[in-house]
Amino acid sequence: MKITSFIKGSLAAFIMLFTLAASAQNTVATSIDQQVIRDLNKTPNMALGLTEERHIQGAFKFFNQMLESEVELEKFEIVIWGKVVENLKGDTELFRAIEANQHPKLQVSVCEVAMERLGVAEDELPEGATPVSNAFLRLLQIQASGYNVIVP
Repeated sequence: MKITSFIKGSLAAFIMLFTLAASAQNTVATSIDQQVIRDLNKTPNMALGLTEERHIQGAFKFFNQMLESEVELEKFEIVIWGKVVENLKGDTELFRAIEANQHPKLQVSVCEVAMERLGVAEDELPEGATPVSNAFLRLLQIQASGYNVIVP
């Protein structure tokens, strides 16, 4: 029984990741299969750990696709770390995307370790981005809280 649950959970995670990758490349939203929606509704909190701008942009599209579907989403978090953090300051496409995609169910978290190493101050982050002490600890914390977590 646990193996079946693990396989179903892994399949749902794979489908989420595949949809994220496809949405990063395709601007046309596709509908989500009803069985996938039923599976995803079992865990209404989801998170993505991302280090590339195109994946972050795709995550916003994926989030909007989930909102437009029948997925009963409570919380969706994007945790960002790595070199891409330097693209969060100034008038960049990523900066504007974060500000434009604010939603009560969406949280964008940014690793303070990366911010410090890359010289990004908290007041330089876009509105809607929240610093977290460590991206890996944050991902472990929310996974322990029952989130579906994907780190491609």
